[in-house]
Amino acid sequence: MSEAPFLSAAHGHRWVEVYVDPPSAAELYITGAPIPEGTIVVKTSVEDDDGQPGTFPGPVFVMQKLAEDADPERGDWFYAIHWADPTPRQREVLGGPIYWRGTSPKVDYCFDACHDIYDRGLGGLTPSSLVPR
Repeated sequence: MSEAPFLSAAHGHRWVEVYVDPPSAAELYITGAPIPEGTIVVKTSVEDDDGQPGTFPGPVFVMQKLAEDADPERGDWFYAIHWADPTPRQREVLGGPIYWRGTSPKVDYCFDACHDIYDRGLGGLTPSSLVPR
């Protein structure tokens, strides 16, 4: 979905790229139409290197649209964050690699801090062009 990595304040001031599957959901993502069940949105990231995309991989952020009423408190979205090799500084803060998902309170901030503020018609998503940078 991204033409190039973009700096995202909402994703830890990292450079992210967005992928949507299935391809038929990509147009819906762009237009802000409701996203169908089963759609997966993945944001890969790299650490910032003095205002440019760095070479150190950041977390992978994942959302999957669930069946209606599967998790109404989160707009029927499943969230996960995986970071196999955090930076040394983040490794100290996080206690090592992370794989936070689903009902883990550690992914609550995905919805609480960001995805809940977007137009509910987007189903917790916003086009990348509108992501706070």
